[in-house]
Amino acid sequence: MNNSLIVEPLGLFGWSHLEPVILAALASESPMLLIGKHGSAKSFILERLAESLNLEYRCYNASLINYDDLVGIPVPVNNNTSLSYISNPNSIWDAEVVFIDELNRTKPELQNKLFPIIYDKRVQGTNLTKLKYRWAAMNPPSKDDDDEDISYIGAMPLDPALADRFPFIIEVPTWDDLSDADKKKILIDNHLGRHEFPVDIHELINQTKECYNDILKSKDESFFKYIMTLMDLLKNSFGYFSARRATMLEDSLIYLFAASKILNKRFNIETSFSNVAYLHIQNTIPNIANEYIDKVLLMNICNQAINLSNLADSVEKDILLISDPIERLKVLIKNKKTVKIEIINDVITSSLNEITDSKIRRAMALFTYLSFRSNRNIHAAVIETLANEIRPILETKTHTSMESLRKRKCADAVISLMNDVPTDVKYRNYLNNYLCSYLPDGYLSEDEPKTLFDFFVKSWEELEL
Repeated sequence: MNNSLIVEPLGLFGWSHLEPVILAALASESPMLLIGKHGSAKSFILERLAESLNLEYRCYNASLINYDDLVGIPVPVNNNTSLSYISNPNSIWDAEVVFIDELNRTKPELQNKLFPIIYDKRVQGTNLTKLKYRWAAMNPPSKDDDDEDISYIGAMPLDPALADRFPFIIEVPTWDDLSDADKKKILIDNHLGRHEFPVDIHELINQTKECYNDILKSKDESFFKYIMTLMDLLKNSFGYFSARRATMLEDSLIYLFAASKILNKRFNIETSFSNVAYLHIQNTIPNIANEYIDKVLLMNICNQAINLSNLADSVEKDILLISDPIERLKVLIKNKKTVKIEIINDVITSSLNEITDSKIRRAMALFTYLSFRSNRNIHAAVIETLANEIRPILETKTHTSMESLRKRKCADAVISLMNDVPTDVKYRNYLNNYLCSYLPDGYLSEDEPKTLFDFFVKSWEELEL
């Protein structure tokens, strides 16, 4: 068994990395949403957890139920001034665990009614006093560029406000995600019958809660500093994130750190903040419920948040928080005399890599080179990167004759634009070589020379090169 106390004992191999997340959700009693393709054991793990906790369990298929299935049949009481409900054995009133399967197949009107159940443990304004855990499962959103990805008929986008009610949103592994060793273990385990947990789940939960409280008592500022920085970076990459999400992210991070410490202690493993933070960002972002998110992007955001949260408020931190790589480079150039050299090297390299338009990247590389070429502390690899980008601009270019009409029009546009630039303008030779470096075949349209001309001139003047 590979350092696992919850998932592998049940025969779920390849899930061990998710064990701290599951334990954190149990200890915090927070709503938990599992996302995975059909047959990936989402229902199985939740049913076994509820059973091990010895709690009254209700499972509802969101594609089949209506609201009366949840609350029972309403009847007027007290002279028609209020409602009571005739419940049935499957109604929600006595439930301690509620599991809503196929959540993204729920009709929009029912999704709205699930909000207070999931977040507030309330139905029609009435507290569900026995309800402890709210769990759900759904199929994953399709990748836009994956033609072979499974399309689930009847599945609908999850309301962003409903997704925002789940502090833990966990993508579970499929068969294709598993190693050959884990696949072999699953097939062998299939014939071994029912398994039980090797430890008392209640004990793990209580220990995690105690560790969580100890962290709160320590008043460790690293958690909220990281979350504040993370919120800025998430907004830059994904747009709006609610204040509620910020508090959820902080609380889920502390619980996840506590759960990781409790589990790692069993196996004499040190708990790393960076490892916990990366696991956290993969399993708490509500966008995961409705769109495919590149894990490399999440790792980069996480690493950047960790590094930035350790910096005091400064121009360096302001620069690193700028999401647009072009704007980030421009602000760096404007503050070149005050920014630390290690930040300069990192920002130049990362920003150029992030600029997807190769023509704009070439211009920005030139502006950066001209701004920092006299700085002897610039790393040699950074200078080499800049040199490779701007080499065509440093070589003298001439207008060549064009064969096709479109190519000739692009060349004529470059000539016309350059004729309007006075010969004594400082950037004239750079601009000429820059525009000519894409002749004869580099321009995508006849209008592109003018677009690049305007960007070059405006940026040069803005940066006061």
